[in-house]
Amino acid sequence: MGDYIKRLEMAIKFGKSVLFEAIDEELDPMIDPILEKNIVKEAGVNMITLGDSKMEYHDDFRMFLTTKINNPKYTPEVFGKTMIINFSVTQLGLRDQLLNEVVQYERPELEEARKKLIVETSQNKATLKGLEDTLLSELSKETDIPLVDNVPLIDTLNDAKTKSVEISAALEQAAITNADIEENRSSYSEVAWRGSILFFSITGLSSINDMYEYSLGSYMTVFMNALRLSRKDSIL
Repeated sequence: MGDYIKRLEMAIKFGKSVLFEAIDEELDPMIDPILEKNIVKEAGVNMITLGDSKMEYHDDFRMFLTTKINNPKYTPEVFGKTMIINFSVTQLGLRDQLLNEVVQYERPELEEARKKLIVETSQNKATLKGLEDTLLSELSKETDIPLVDNVPLIDTLNDAKTKSVEISAALEQAAITNADIEENRSSYSEVAWRGSILFFSITGLSSINDMYEYSLGSYMTVFMNALRLSRKDSIL
């Protein structure tokens, strides 16, 4: 316990991050001042009291708490003091994840095309947004030159328009390509749904006995082995 407090104090003083792993539903009252942000200014310096020690509180200090408990029942006070993020996988989210794995195994070229399309679409949208910002910036500049005589501005507008038309056409084509890719991917959606349902059926076994608790990582290993070892068939 003493070492844990010392490490926490050092992190607070020097603005480091602290990660507590696999915590229970009951939190140590020692960290309440941090959760409640009981910070006071003394001579222009942020100070916090932790146990019997008063120390300087660095603004860059961060504390993270993680738990392996499914749907932990924390008190309303804990919810009020902290920002709680649920990283648990959902049945729909796991379906999508398994679908990616299945397509990557069965049709790697299709999955690579999908990933490439996502990157290109994101880049094109960012470029289009940049062009819009440039246009607004140029048009908002105050100048004594009439708009029709401002050759540099006209050239900028024409260039932006040309690029905008090209990018818009690329985005339209990307939408068509994406629809075609998703149609091909949908052929494998049934096995992804089955895999997702099976995982959540297995996770329910832990309520019978802790020995039946399975991680998503171990399940993914079993799932991918099943793909590799399954009998091949000409019918999808």
